Amino acid sequence: MDEDKSQQQGSHKKHRHHHHKNKRMSTPKKWGIGVGVVIATLLVIGGGLMAKVYLDAKDVVDNTYQKVNVKNKRTTGTVSLKKEAPFSVLILGVDTGEDGRTDQGRSDTMMVATINPKTNMTTLTSLPRDTKIPITGHGTENKLNAAYAYGDVSLAMDTIQNYLNIPIDYYVEMNMKGLEEITGAVGPITVNNPFAFGSYAKGEIELNESNVLAFSRMRHDDPKGDYGRQKRQRSVVTALGKNIVSINGITKYQSILSALESNMKTDLKFDDIKAIATKYRGAIGTIKDIQLQGQSQMINGVSYEVVPSEQVTKVSQMIRKQLELD
Repeated sequence: MDEDKSQQQGSHKKHRHHHHKNKRMSTPKKWGIGVGVVIATLLVIGGGLMAKVYLDAKDVVDNTYQKVNVKNKRTTGTVSLKKEAPFSVLILGVDTGEDGRTDQGRSDTMMVATINPKTNMTTLTSLPRDTKIPITGHGTENKLNAAYAYGDVSLAMDTIQNYLNIPIDYYVEMNMKGLEEITGAVGPITVNNPFAFGSYAKGEIELNESNVLAFSRMRHDDPKGDYGRQKRQRSVVTALGKNIVSINGITKYQSILSALESNMKTDLKFDDIKAIATKYRGAIGTIKDIQLQGQSQMINGVSYEVVPSEQVTKVSQMIRKQLELD
């Protein structure tokens, strides 16, 4: 059992009585996909396919919509997508969705996406799950992924807003099954593997629904550890997005929509998606990577990533610049 699992076990019993301990121990790590894939999917569908597919897309968005009770840190109020304002989305990949598991789980993949139509740029900022961070409202520090375990999406959003001093406008949550099903729907994707491991050769390789998870979740054989894993996850997100926007077959869109509907939750409404489809097309096509990075430390027998304050400030300023905030 990982250190964060054992550390959070007691708190989970208090906050989530319906966990299944044995299933958690036997269930492998699972990884979500990013907002680039989700928005790109809906971008293409909302951008001119026949009426039936458009209506199918609306049904999917309506069915995946789930509001959260979070106070946005924007001083100007809610962001306006219709006015082409830069906005942010918290991407959560949660370790549920397989083997019948339905408990709360943890957010083992976390990225903040910022989309700016003026710079025609989407920035994906990866946040290590083991980052030592103050959990909002709990009066203590813990691993970042504990925020989701303690208080679902709303506490994760609140905690990251306070930690990075940025507004989080929306969220997209995807479970592991969604990554498999979307990869199966769009067909094989091509990524550049930085080094050989297991059955994966170094260089350009092809991933499909049967091997995309193993490629995305491997950490212990990566010389860069969790940071190397996060980079591979971003490469998968980018490759999926490129495949989706190149698809012309309606049956494939229906398969993608089905995967999203079964495995995704978001507070983006259909009108929001339509605005993104018409006003943010250029920004979604160009993706830049940022990594919040610290150093591994053992504290009271638990492994954390401890991020220096100057690194937190640097990443905060980069995100705020992308969002055109002072």
